[in-house]
Amino acid sequence: MAPYFYSMKKLLLGFGFISLLVGCQNEIAKNNSSDTIYWGAIAPLTGDMAPYGLMDQNVARMWLEKTNLSGGVLGKPLKIIWEDGKCTPGDAAQAAQKLINVDKVKIILGTTCSGGTLSTAPIYEKNKILTLNPFATNPTIKDAGDFIFRNVPSDSIQGKIMGEYASGKYKKVGIIVEQTDYALGVCNTFAENFSGEIVKEEYLASESDFKTRITKLKGSDIEALIVCNQFPNKGDILLKQLEEQNWTLPLLHNEVITGTAEVYTKHADFLKKVQAIGANFIAPNTPEVRNFAEEYKDKYGAEPPYLNYAAAAQDALNILKNIVEQVGTDQDTEKLKNALYDGVFQGLYGTITFDEFGESTLTHQLFSFDGEKYIPFTQ
Repeated sequence: MAPYFYSMKKLLLGFGFISLLVGCQNEIAKNNSSDTIYWGAIAPLTGDMAPYGLMDQNVARMWLEKTNLSGGVLGKPLKIIWEDGKCTPGDAAQAAQKLINVDKVKIILGTTCSGGTLSTAPIYEKNKILTLNPFATNPTIKDAGDFIFRNVPSDSIQGKIMGEYASGKYKKVGIIVEQTDYALGVCNTFAENFSGEIVKEEYLASESDFKTRITKLKGSDIEALIVCNQFPNKGDILLKQLEEQNWTLPLLHNEVITGTAEVYTKHADFLKKVQAIGANFIAPNTPEVRNFAEEYKDKYGAEPPYLNYAAAAQDALNILKNIVEQVGTDQDTEKLKNALYDGVFQGLYGTITFDEFGESTLTHQLFSFDGEKYIPFTQ
């Protein structure tokens, strides 16, 4: 009986394997021959970074409506499947696995946050998933993989121009930095380009009381303070506590405060007093960008809170549509990847190309606060 039972077990297992194989083939065939094209997207739809993720989703919805009304992609309607990456590496990785293994997508927009981008990059590389990111700026993304592209500038530029500016003015500065991949990326690049002495205070993203750290920095004989935060609400709290402790030294900060009008208008008097200078990259002041902002306002009741990233998000979608229609499929990611490397694209940011690392040609610049808003800085 034992040999018979063993042979039957082998036969049943064989049938099971064949059924599984056929099922997988059917799933792949279904994805390729579907009347609808599916892409994925990962963004922080909840949590402190949700303003970025929800804006990203709004831009995509607005773009998707127009795209599908005008024939879709390859003559088919396009649907974008959204997952909440929550701006954490673990949640982003889990979202990527779901989009790849359950939804069978080959193209993923995002991930919005740098930590999530770095955690998902090995997954994308292993599965040859093409991703174009209009948000994540950590310098190490440059080496994250052959299928990882972004159409926003690297923080290697942001940190560099901040460090070079400070080197020309100060011999000793303080840094207060949030412990996230994005904020530390800016801070580390600043340090590499600053010729003087640095006193650094790092805080967890969960912290909201900076008074002890501010007191330490005030007593360290620094000449200026460098702020590198990721979450806009933490920038708000930090500025409030600096003001409460009568901070008077010059302030140099990354793009989060510069790009968040709700924060800098609230602390306008303080930022003017400390001669605040911030880095940022800005969308061009062109009719196309103004029309885009107005269209967003008409649909959602207000202009995009971060116009530079919103414009980059729309450019990313148009670039992806362009290469899919050029290649003739959204399934052959090798050809799609090569089309990105070789292509010259037109968008809200003008002419866009990608180098051998999948990096775009956009750059940061410095802005000074004039009492109402940030304007291009001139020395």
